[in-house]
Amino acid sequence: MSAKWLVELRERARELVPKIPYQQIRDSPSVKYYTDWNAFERCADPNPATITRAGPVFDLIEPGVAVVNGYLSLGKVPSGVRVLDLEDLGDEYGNLVFKSIDIDESKALARHVANMLGGAYVEIAESIDEPLRIIVNTNTNSQVLIPTHYTIAVNDGVRASLGLYIVNNGGCPSTTAEVYLGRGSLLNLLVISMGDSTPEFTMLRVITNENSSVVARSLLIGGPMNHHREDYLLQGVGSRLNHLGLEVGVGSSRIDYQVNAMHLGEGSSSYSRVLGVARDKSFIIHRALGRIFEKARWSDTNVEGKVFVLNEGAYAASVPVIMVDTGDVNGARHSAADASLDEDQVNYLRLRGFDRDEVMDLLIHEVVSQFLDSLPKEFLVDSEALRLLLINKLIMKH
Repeated sequence: MSAKWLVELRERARELVPKIPYQQIRDSPSVKYYTDWNAFERCADPNPATITRAGPVFDLIEPGVAVVNGYLSLGKVPSGVRVLDLEDLGDEYGNLVFKSIDIDESKALARHVANMLGGAYVEIAESIDEPLRIIVNTNTNSQVLIPTHYTIAVNDGVRASLGLYIVNNGGCPSTTAEVYLGRGSLLNLLVISMGDSTPEFTMLRVITNENSSVVARSLLIGGPMNHHREDYLLQGVGSRLNHLGLEVGVGSSRIDYQVNAMHLGEGSSSYSRVLGVARDKSFIIHRALGRIFEKARWSDTNVEGKVFVLNEGAYAASVPVIMVDTGDVNGARHSAADASLDEDQVNYLRLRGFDRDEVMDLLIHEVVSQFLDSLPKEFLVDSEALRLLLINKLIMKH
C-alpha cells in the first residue's frame, strides 16, 4: 500500500489534469509548439495491473538501479549509496519528493504524477569511485504512459558520478528527477535518452549548494517526439555548472531540448553548450536560458548552441536567451550558429568514393565522437559502450 504522502500527491495531480494545459503560451509566431503535445495525448494512462515486469533490453551497462516499466530492482549499488523505493518512503523522506518541481506547471507534469508507477529516493552519503547508474527501461506493446520519478541527494563534500539512462523500447517513458547537491560537493552527471517509436517526456532539475559544482553531459537520440528539459538552479554562493549536450535527429524524429541555467547565488557561474545534428526528415530544437537574478550578483553565464542541417527536409534551430536582473555581473553571453554540409567537402569526398549518405555518416560520427571524448574519465566504460551502440544505431543502418 502506498504511503499517505504519495496517495495525496497523486490525488492532487488527478484534480489538476483536466484543469491545466500542456503549455501556457506558444513558443514562437512561426511554430505553435516546438513540442507536439498531441503525441502525448495518444499515450494512454497506465493500468498497473496490466504492466509487466519485462526484462531490460539494454545490457551494455551494468546498472546500480534498474527500473523496468516502473518496477524497481537493485544491481551494483556502490558502497555509501542508499536506494529506497518511493512506495516505501514515510513522510520524513516523502516530503523531500517533488520539493523542487511544481506539478501545477503543466498537464504533462500533472499526468506524470497522477499515473506515477514508481521510482526511487537515492542518498549518496560518501564519495564514490564508480558511477551510480540508473537505467529506466520501458518495454510495452501498447502506447501507454510509463511515469517514474527519482529524488537524489548528494551529501556535503561528496564527489560522485551519476548516469541516468532512459531507454525506450515501447510505451511512453515519462521521467522526472531532482538532484540536490550538498555544500562543496561535485557531481559528474551523464544523461542518455534513446528514443524509439513512441514519445518521451523528461524533466531534470539540479539544485546546487554553496561551492558545489556539476559537470553535466547529455545525449538525446531520435524518437518521434522527445521533450527533454534540464533546469540547473545555482542557488549556492560560488556554485558552478559546466554543461555540454548533443541532440541527434534521424529519420522523422522530433526533439525539443531545453536547458535553463538559473543563477540565484552570488558569484555562481554557468557554461552551457548544445550541439545538434538533423538529417533525413528530422526536426530538432535547442532552447537555452541563462538567467541571473537580482540577488545573484557577480555571477557569470554563457549559453551557446550550434546545429547542423545535413539535407533538405531536415530542420534544426538554436534559440539561446539571457536575462539579467542586476547590473553587477561578471559576464552574460549567448550565441547561436547553424551550418550545413560544405558542398566543396562533399564533392571532394565523393571523388574519393563516398556517397552523400556516407558523408553525413562521417559528420555524425565526428560530432558524436567529440561528445563522447568530453565525458569525465569516470565514464570511460560508458563512453566505450555508447560508442559501439551509436555506430550501430546511427551509422551502420544507413
